Amino acid sequence: MTFSAIPLLLRKQVLAGLLAASCAAVFLLLVLHPGPQRSSLQSFSQADSLIISELTRFHVSTDRIRTFEYHVSDGFTRKRYVISIPPGVSQTHLHAELNRKLRHHRVDTVAFVNVPEREMKVLILFNDKIIRTLELRTETGRI
Repeated sequence: MTFSAIPLLLRKQVLAGLLAASCAAVFLLLVLHPGPQRSSLQSFSQADSLIISELTRFHVSTDRIRTFEYHVSDGFTRKRYVISIPPGVSQTHLHAELNRKLRHHRVDTVAFVNVPEREMKVLILFNDKIIRTLELRTETGRI
């Protein structure tokens, strides 16, 4: 039996049935799939560890990182990292990877770029409060 021997109405009904079944399957997958698991940040020192580990992954040594602490209120100290990025390391890529790692802990990042000075400021936010600031400064290459 060839395909053209099947009546047109029956072919359309089979096709519509297959389309409806695939739509139902996709809908069930979307509804029943748990999605990415996100845990909350346990402490601000956990955010510091995640920041340092990401900087290490980008081959930024600890001698290129300066840390400043600012007392904001009782029990809360904000840290500011001033990081000298070696030439060839993308600040944007570093920010994107840091954001990817931190968002699993319900932490957001916002970045501002100052193009002529080759600087990027990354604000690390937890519960809409700035907990850390990273100032990324690209070193000029030696000529």
